[in-house]
Amino acid sequence: MTNDSILRFIFKNTPIRGAAVHLDTAWSAIKQFQQWPTPVSRLMGEMTAGALLLASSIKFEGALILQIQGDGPVRLAIAEVRNGLLVRATAKLNDSMTITDDMGTKALVNACGRGQCAVMLDPKDRREGEPLYQGVVSLAGDSLAEGLMNYMQQSEQIHTRLWFAADEKNAAGLMIQKMPGMGGDDAHLTDDPETLNRIETLAETITDKELLTLSTQEVVHRLFWEEEPQVLSEAMPKFACTCSRDRVRAMIAQLGKDEALGIIAEMGHIEVRCDFCGRTERFDLNDVMAIFDSGETTRH
Repeated sequence: MTNDSILRFIFKNTPIRGAAVHLDTAWSAIKQFQQWPTPVSRLMGEMTAGALLLASSIKFEGALILQIQGDGPVRLAIAEVRNGLLVRATAKLNDSMTITDDMGTKALVNACGRGQCAVMLDPKDRREGEPLYQGVVSLAGDSLAEGLMNYMQQSEQIHTRLWFAADEKNAAGLMIQKMPGMGGDDAHLTDDPETLNRIETLAETITDKELLTLSTQEVVHRLFWEEEPQVLSEAMPKFACTCSRDRVRAMIAQLGKDEALGIIAEMGHIEVRCDFCGRTERFDLNDVMAIFDSGETTRH
């Protein structure tokens, strides 16, 4: 039985909303294709939970991509959420740097203070050549939660508090947000700083063990039962990858015939492995010639 869930809720008559996420089956599916050291696995679990929480807070048709460009042992970390809460994640490590079990987020991705956090939105109907929406800020703080809270404040101007936990079997998170704007349909909401402070104080009592072992409904009830939060929705995230042979075929077409044939001459084939799911696609000379003989280059 899976406990994969993302639960969205609001506090009545306030501009405060929240979400809780818990992953076990989806997290196991992501990890089965990776061989991350324990600290990297913990970071990637937190990033996956964070990407789902951010995606739950926007109405958008397409993919939300949370990306960290690191200056430490982790060069690149990506968590992606697509419509239907389909999620995947991957990381690229710096092979020349040692990872120890006691390393936290800062040591992994912001050791020299040059790490960056980006959130990208890739619309479902985006045309070829059209740029993604992208917000980028420098990483701040010692944890991923601090880095994402800084991103939300700087790039989106939304007051956000986040809590994450991840281990080998589970990844989880909690988000509380105060929405800006009190006009129009929101004029009836009470913008009371004491209410926000009380809710955040309650949220701060959550422990890593509780996040990892309780269901999303249990987390929300445990923390906020006196505040009577109203549940907006509950859904089940799932692991899924978008890689395909057609995508690799398009990539080869973009290389151009001369470069593709050059790789064939040197290697005997073109082989591409998906970083997210481990799927491998191999193209021999006949496969490559078929791409260019069919005129696929004119469509990419």
